[in-house]
Amino acid sequence: MKLAIEGWRGVNHSFALVNQCQILELLRQPGLQLFHRDMPFAMAHWNAQSHDAGFAPEDCARIAALPDPQGQAVDAIYRICSPFRTGAEDAQRAATPTIHFMVTEMGLSARSFEPGAEHSDAFTRDANLIVTPTRWSRERLLEWGYAPEKVHVVSHGVNAQTFRPLLADERALNRRNLGFDDGHCVFLNLGAAMWNKGLDVLLLAYATLRQKHRHLRLVLKDQRNLYGVGMDGTIKALCQSHPQLFTAEVLGSISMVTANLSQAQLRALYAMADCYVSPYRAEGFNLPVLEAIACGTPVIVTDGGATDDFCSPAVAMRIDSTPRTLDDPAAGRLARYREPSLDATVQAMDCVAQGQGIRRGLALDAACAALVRAMGWAPPVQQLLALLQQQAGRPVPAAAPAHRPEPALAD
Repeated sequence: MKLAIEGWRGVNHSFALVNQCQILELLRQPGLQLFHRDMPFAMAHWNAQSHDAGFAPEDCARIAALPDPQGQAVDAIYRICSPFRTGAEDAQRAATPTIHFMVTEMGLSARSFEPGAEHSDAFTRDANLIVTPTRWSRERLLEWGYAPEKVHVVSHGVNAQTFRPLLADERALNRRNLGFDDGHCVFLNLGAAMWNKGLDVLLLAYATLRQKHRHLRLVLKDQRNLYGVGMDGTIKALCQSHPQLFTAEVLGSISMVTANLSQAQLRALYAMADCYVSPYRAEGFNLPVLEAIACGTPVIVTDGGATDDFCSPAVAMRIDSTPRTLDDPAAGRLARYREPSLDATVQAMDCVAQGQGIRRGLALDAACAALVRAMGWAPPVQQLLALLQQQAGRPVPAAAPAHRPEPALAD
C-alpha cells in the first residue's frame, strides 16, 4: 500500500508531534510505502530550528527521509494539519480516499477551516473519513454536523522508550539541580497560555494553598516561542486582581521554563514532579497528562473532559466541573467547555501537599505501567492503518507485533 501523509513535521506543535510519532510507528508496519507532503505551517515564523520537536537525531532522520509523492498515484491520503483543508485544488488528491485528522477543544468554527471549506462535504464524501483522538472531540465534531459513522475515535499514544520514570537517585539529582529537595512538594504544568488551559485556576489554587504550605513549589512550562504568548500575562493579571494572594514570597516559589526542551528533557521534568496539574476548561486530548503518567507522576485533571478517556482513579484525581457554553456568533458556533471548580482544585492539590491521595510507590508504578502498555503508539496507528486500507479497498494484512518495551521502573 502506498500512503501519502500531508501534514507538519519538525516543529513542536501538537499536530506535528502526533504526526511524527505516528510516522515512526507506521515505519514499523509491513507492506507499507510512506510518502510525506509538507503542508504550510499555521504561523509563518514556525521552523524546525527555533521550534524543534525534540526527537532523538536518529528518529528525526527517519522522519525527514520520507519522500514527497511528487504527483505519483497513492492508495490513500492521511491529512493532519490546520486549518482543515480538503485538497480539492488537486484533482488527483481530491479523488484519492482520504482520512482527515480533526481535533477541537471547544467546537469547530469557520476559523477551523481553510476559507470556503467549512461547509464542504469533501471531508466525509465517498470513502473519506474523519479521525479524532477523544470522545469529547468527537462530540464537538458531531455537533458541527458530521455523520456519526464518518467520525472515528483513534486515540493518541505515548512512547514508553522516551517517557518513563526516573530511577530514585536520578530523580533526586534532577530535583536538586532545579533547587528542590525531598521536603518540597512540586506541582507541574505544561502548555500554551490559553484560557481553555485553566492556568488561572491552577495559579489561584496554588497561591491559596501556598499561604499554609510553605513547602509547595510550582513549575510552569509555556509555549511562548511557538505562539508568542507566555504565562507572564496571566500571572500579572492575577497579581492585580488578587494582590493578597500573589505576594512576593508566592511568586518566588513559582519557576518558569520558557526554552524549547528535548523529549528527554521533558521526561526529566515530568518525572521529577510530585504531581502534574491540569484544571483545563477544554482540551482535544491533553498529551502532557498522558506523558506525565508514563513518567510515573500522578495527575490532577478536570472531570468530564477529554482526559476521561484515559485517566483512571489509579493515576488521576479528578476535579469537579460544570458544563458551560459560550455563544460565539463571530465564529458561528456555540462553544462548549467545563468550568473546573476552584475549591475542588484546591482540595485535590491540598491532598497531594499533605502526602495523601495518590502516592508514589509500587501501586502507582504498576498502574502507570499498565496504562502505558495499553496506550503505546502501536495500537492506535494500527487502527488508523486499518481504516486507511479499508477505505482504499486494500486487504488488511496481519498487524506487525506491537513494539512496546516495558518502562524502566524504579525499584
